[in-house]
Amino acid sequence: MEALSIPDDQSQKENILSTKCRFLLWSWLLILISIIISVIAIIISIRYQSSFSSIDIKYDIETTSVSKRTTKTTQMQITSTEGNSKIVSDVNKYICLVTTSISRNISNTNSSYIPCNPLKFSNYTSYSTGSGPQSISTGYIDEDSFLDIVVVNKFDSNIGIYYGFGNGKFSSAKLYSTTSYIMYVDVKDMNNDNKSDILLIYTQFNELAILINRGNQSFDSAITYPVGNYPYWIDISDFNKNNLTDVVVVNDYEASVTVLYDYYNLSFSYSKMYPVGNDVTAVSVADFNNDLYPDFVTTDYSDNTVSVLINSKDGMFKNRKTYFTGIGPWGLATADLNNDNFIDIVNTNYLSSSLSVLLNDEHGNFNGWDTYYIGGAPVSVALADLNNDKFIDIITTNYDDNFVYILLNKQNGKFQTYQRFTTDLNVCIVTTGDFNQDGKIDIALITNQNTLDVLLNLC
Repeated sequence: MEALSIPDDQSQKENILSTKCRFLLWSWLLILISIIISVIAIIISIRYQSSFSSIDIKYDIETTSVSKRTTKTTQMQITSTEGNSKIVSDVNKYICLVTTSISRNISNTNSSYIPCNPLKFSNYTSYSTGSGPQSISTGYIDEDSFLDIVVVNKFDSNIGIYYGFGNGKFSSAKLYSTTSYIMYVDVKDMNNDNKSDILLIYTQFNELAILINRGNQSFDSAITYPVGNYPYWIDISDFNKNNLTDVVVVNDYEASVTVLYDYYNLSFSYSKMYPVGNDVTAVSVADFNNDLYPDFVTTDYSDNTVSVLINSKDGMFKNRKTYFTGIGPWGLATADLNNDNFIDIVNTNYLSSSLSVLLNDEHGNFNGWDTYYIGGAPVSVALADLNNDKFIDIITTNYDDNFVYILLNKQNGKFQTYQRFTTDLNVCIVTTGDFNQDGKIDIALITNQNTLDVLLNLC
């Protein structure tokens, strides 16, 4: 019997079909592998993305001599706001739990204070402010040893000082007339007379103003100094290590900072302007590379970055590095978060409802960031050791609600899920201090309800 045979053309067709199938199979497999690799790359990029590009800022930036001029306010008027402080009832039912890990870098001064978690704070005490409280700072303003609070009332053309009694309570605000639309306040002894003076940002006039403290709760008229376009935030240091105070001011509308050097006898010697990112909102001074010269960092709102400028050991800043954050970085604070003796960075991200934590690589660089979601619109951030474990914790606020949020440090620069405590609605800015002299760090904040709220640490 003759054996059956497959026609050559049919065999060729089957071979071609088999080859096509194998080709399609391998193609789909390669596409699948490519997709997996792309997803992994995106995740890694989101988690660790940072920019290491340096922008050289040359020393031929024009040096400007700074002239002083007195504002039209000829005398500081002092008045008191009406009404006493009110206690708002919202009992926190947290109890203190003992932790065992003790390290260095303690902010609390009471060595017998036992670490605790969860935290416990008092019901907040609310004090009336003026219209549009914009900024808050603390310091020892009068002659006692009790911490005081200064609040800027943007729409009332004044500042309010709440003089502390040392027991966690404060006087009603004493109002000091200024100009309108003040955006920022800081407290510092500028003339070395052991009295805390007040620094203000006159945003609509593009000026820094200094009010010299004359004692007895009185101040000289403001002396103003020109800075850049739409100044928004300041910090204070001695950049050139000559024992004279320097001030760095962010200029929101021109993507720059102005550094005013060598304050002496009511004047600065000169100023320099350095470029940073777009729509700069905040600045914080710290020594990031441990060379004993102060550096600084800014939040660049429109660029979604922070800019780190390293001191050239002569008070100048020729090199800028940018590092990515979340969307819309706004508030800013610096501290050593993981106790490695290098300063780290924390910023709020207004448009992505989060915090970014950038840890120092021990060379003054920041290789990636951790994100902690808060929700809403976080604006302000402060850093302090709230539970006495010798590690710095994070305090932040959300403008969209009535809480202050606290993230306790896991003792490695990572942070726990937030605990939150009730305040008045629309929290703007938060700060900290030991207001009742018990060695524990307390919280003060201002809200858009025209209130100053104080929460005492009960842990």
